Amino acid sequence: MIFSGSGALSRSQAPKYVQVKEDILRKILAKDWNDGYRVPVEEDLCRMYDVSRITVRRAMEELQAEGYVVKIQGKGTFVSNKTVEQRLSKFYSFSEELRRQGLNEQAEVIELEVIRADEELSKQLQIEPGSLVQRVYRLRRTDYGPYALETSYIPCGIVGEFTKEMINEQGLYRSMEQHGVVVNSAREMFKAVNVNHEQSRLLGVRDDAAAISLIRTAYSGGIVVEYCVSIVRGDFFSYTVDLQ
Repeated sequence: MIFSGSGALSRSQAPKYVQVKEDILRKILAKDWNDGYRVPVEEDLCRMYDVSRITVRRAMEELQAEGYVVKIQGKGTFVSNKTVEQRLSKFYSFSEELRRQGLNEQAEVIELEVIRADEELSKQLQIEPGSLVQRVYRLRRTDYGPYALETSYIPCGIVGEFTKEMINEQGLYRSMEQHGVVVNSAREMFKAVNVNHEQSRLLGVRDDAAAISLIRTAYSGGIVVEYCVSIVRGDFFSYTVDLQ
């Protein structure tokens, strides 16, 4: 036993934060604290375990880093529903995958503007430098809070122009279909990153939290119709590659 019946720490040789972490993890794995359960606030945890804020904070940071809890800015900390697993054997969309796994998902357009492609962007989109491109900056969230920031670049000459209302109501790819463009394949690159201050604020995680950078080039019949850069919370998604 790590803890006595009163919840106070026993005389275990393990550091106090480890004991707190292990007891909370036991509650989660035993389903005493079910998926979506709101974890007591820091002050209550300090009283529960008779430890300092620093001890509680370190225990919770490790549980969050390992994906057992998720912190939603302004709402609190919750037992994580699950880490969404995405198999990379075929083309997919975030929204459809989340719906298949029983999660409600929304994407909100934060910024929508028309820009001119610089040399790097024109290379990614395979268009002439200076061509008009729509930049769509979106925050994606589920019932458990925000999980990704997504910046899409779409050539106006190929796809046309959208409105915020259209994308918010129909989604980006369905909006493309309204313009006669069907996305049927994509190439993606992944790498581990740490979020910056602005990203941490929007995603509700601490500064420098671990994340996945996902860079997607989407095609319609071999023509590039989207270049997208996403920052995905590291505690929300895992990716599985099928090898044949």
